[in-house]
Amino acid sequence: MNILALDTATDILSVALKTASGTWYMESDAGLHHSERLLSMIDTLLIQSGTQKQDINLLACMEGPGSFTGLRIGFATVKGMAAALNIPFTAIPTLDCMAYSWGTWPGYVLPVIDAKKHCFFWALYQKGRRITDFFDSPLSDVLHAIKDNAEQPLLITGIDAELAYKTLQTEYTSQLPSDKVLLNPMFRKGNAKELLVLAENRFRIEGKGCEDNAGPVYLRKSDAEIAMGV
Repeated sequence: MNILALDTATDILSVALKTASGTWYMESDAGLHHSERLLSMIDTLLIQSGTQKQDINLLACMEGPGSFTGLRIGFATVKGMAAALNIPFTAIPTLDCMAYSWGTWPGYVLPVIDAKKHCFFWALYQKGRRITDFFDSPLSDVLHAIKDNAEQPLLITGIDAELAYKTLQTEYTSQLPSDKVLLNPMFRKGNAKELLVLAENRFRIEGKGCEDNAGPVYLRKSDAEIAMGV
């Protein structure tokens, strides 16, 4: 199965392509300029792999949470390509992809995205399984969620892991010992490779992609929606 995965959820744009010959990957850490770079990155991977667009069997994008604009670009791109090529697409939660590589970690895994206003998008994982809902809230809520097992190590990952780590170290040291909190040193990266794996796993289990009306999961209303009282 040939799968093209697009991670447009954060500042780091990444694209991964899997074919029978191998896996190709590109990323760009240049801020939210995804609309300017995404199609050329896709074309580059297709050329490098010797793959035609018509050879792709499945498309994948990040479901959210993440950047409002970035998520919309991802969905618009996979929907357009899926319609043109008459193939399915699927969407995977962003935080699931950020936590995926830490399935064997002997404690909690906390992927985070800075949601501004002193909040983060986050969820907790243990042994490769998500054990909470997705949240848009302060890190104090994380501490409440782990209070019954606070002796377990907490590994922070995701694009804004360093900010969350520093916040815990400076504002919540009395509630969580510093030796129990660890920062993934490779936190700032794209997650198209993880998206690719999770998308293939879901498709093989479910045998179908998303409905045509599927869209991003934002967790938070936009400032415009809040201002309008929507």
